[in-house]
Amino acid sequence: MAYPLRDLTGTVVAITGATSGIGRATAEQLVELGAKVALGARNADRLAGVVEQLGANNAVAVPMDVRSVEDNQALIDAAVTKFGKLDSIVPNAGIGLYGSILDHSDDELRRMMHTNYDGTVWTVRAGVPAMLKTTGAGDIVIVSSVAGLRGGGDEAVYAGTKFAQVGLAGALDRELREKGFA
Repeated sequence: MAYPLRDLTGTVVAITGATSGIGRATAEQLVELGAKVALGARNADRLAGVVEQLGANNAVAVPMDVRSVEDNQALIDAAVTKFGKLDSIVPNAGIGLYGSILDHSDDELRRMMHTNYDGTVWTVRAGVPAMLKTTGAGDIVIVSSVAGLRGGGDEAVYAGTKFAQVGLAGALDRELREKGFA
């Protein structure tokens, strides 16, 4: 069991990419620690399964595409509607394509770039106003990759998206810290 730095009981967290990997594990751990979660992902059936596992009193599911401004707003709205507030967001959804810059189609690379970076921006833009309105502050946890600190061979475009997320996180820290964000 993890030991949080503060009591998370009753906090409300919106998570994208919530049906597998880091997103799902984060949701499971947060609920175990007493938080409520709004879960966003593309697959409605998998989302329903996660909500069933976590309990309908602890979770709400929103089938969504993080590349959509409207879908991100729907996730945030669902969190506030069901739980009355929003304390934190975890922009986690992402795609990893590895290989040379010439190995993938334009559409594949565009989908990865828009998912990894735009999806993060849209989640933050939807979440910050809700956190300011309902709790006055909040936490933003952007799930990126070590590739965002040092790109490796055969991951140039992927690393570029992760560098963008790291830069966004650093700038948001400076921009929002005085408003009570951590």
